[in-house]
Amino acid sequence: MRGSIQSGPARAALVIFGMLLVLAPAKRTDAQRQRDPCGLLSDAEVRAIQGHAPVQKIPSEQPSSSFRFTQCFYRTPELTNSVSVALGIPLDTDEKRSGPRQYWQAQFHPPVSTKPGKKKEPPKPVAGLGEQAFWVGDPMTGALYVLKGEVFLRLSVGGPLDQAQKIKRSRALAVYALKHLDTSSPRK
Repeated sequence: MRGSIQSGPARAALVIFGMLLVLAPAKRTDAQRQRDPCGLLSDAEVRAIQGHAPVQKIPSEQPSSSFRFTQCFYRTPELTNSVSVALGIPLDTDEKRSGPRQYWQAQFHPPVSTKPGKKKEPPKPVAGLGEQAFWVGDPMTGALYVLKGEVFLRLSVGGPLDQAQKIKRSRALAVYALKHLDTSSPRK
């Protein structure tokens, strides 16, 4: 059998190398890591604002037809002090068809309705974050939305706080997250 690998050590090395190729996780690009909501806040940053470092980071993704919506739940030992970070990310490199921007326009700049009906509290503008930022919610719950480039960030904090404190803490965490966030168009 000329040309085949007959020695045991050489065959074992080849098998191990093949297994490593199959089992090794795919290398993620810097842009992918910077668009991972579980990588946008460090344990120290969460601890600095919420008083507890996360004990677990739980990623998830919600289906959307026009953009990717990925989320991370930063679970703290005191569950009520946990943090949720989500990202709306374009599917397409064509910025003119950006799903996150279309969603943003529909949510925060809808056409004026003349229909009578129950009016909900409008989003509160939050200055100094991204291109635009809004707080959406009521005195008990809510989330901070921040638009930067073709990506938007949604951040909410737990804790027995009033709305002003939730906005303040969400804003502080958003400043950290935005420093780590890559808002450029995805590369193909």
